[in-house]
Amino acid sequence: MPTPLQSPFLSDSWLKNCGAKGFVFKDVCALANSSLKGIPATITPPWALDCGLTLKNDVEKKYESFALGLSKLKSPIIFVDLPPVCENLKGVSSAIVKQNTPSCFRVQWRHTRILDIPSKLPSNRRKQLNKAEREGISCEVVESWENVHELHDISRNRKGLANDSSQLKTLLDAVASEDYSFAVEAKDSDGNCIASGGFIMVSDHRCLYAFGGQKRGANSAIASVAMLGLAMKEAQDRGATEFDFGGSADPGVDRFYKEFGARSVPKARLVKVAWWLKPVLRVVRQDLF
Repeated sequence: MPTPLQSPFLSDSWLKNCGAKGFVFKDVCALANSSLKGIPATITPPWALDCGLTLKNDVEKKYESFALGLSKLKSPIIFVDLPPVCENLKGVSSAIVKQNTPSCFRVQWRHTRILDIPSKLPSNRRKQLNKAEREGISCEVVESWENVHELHDISRNRKGLANDSSQLKTLLDAVASEDYSFAVEAKDSDGNCIASGGFIMVSDHRCLYAFGGQKRGANSAIASVAMLGLAMKEAQDRGATEFDFGGSADPGVDRFYKEFGARSVPKARLVKVAWWLKPVLRVVRQDLF
């Protein structure tokens, strides 16, 4: 299992296969040199849900040093997604981000959903698990990530999200071989995979739902619930005490995660854009403002 200072997002399997020039910054987080509309940019590595920043001891001072170093990078565009905040003395809290991020950055606040495990699921989810069993849906941990790739592609295309399928497959093939990852499939009574997920142990106590999707149909919703139910058990067996659903800007998906009993946890994105680029990016990348 990776230790907290060895986030999977910092691993060669991720950084050398994400489709951009990934690198480790100050030994504590993963970044990538890429471009937006042909303009050089330093960003969270493609497909990573955050930069994997993990700090130990003197967290506030180390975060201040990290953020200051980040502000000095020469890229005209910088946007970096921080991991979910940790509101205790051992992690980066919302207050630390607000008080110690240089003023040249704009801090955008989002959220993910995290469920403590083991946890008794709400009654509606337990009913769906029982229905999945009655419908003959079976779930298992699998070695191949082929269906994770296929169904993640389908989900992104259905939502109209930008997607490089070939690059995603390259990344998943690399990540699938790592000890920090596992995949789960849910199959119908005919043996067809109708929901799948790729999961990553981002620390010794937190498992992240990083990739996933479903084939739309009568049983797709309960298949996804069953797939996630088994993933939580596997994560617990690997030592996890938290299950991170990954968050979503889609209200329907966010509600789906919330109905597992998962709490909302803030995540910060640090954004810095050169003054001369702002008029253009306000048009083509409104999400950065």
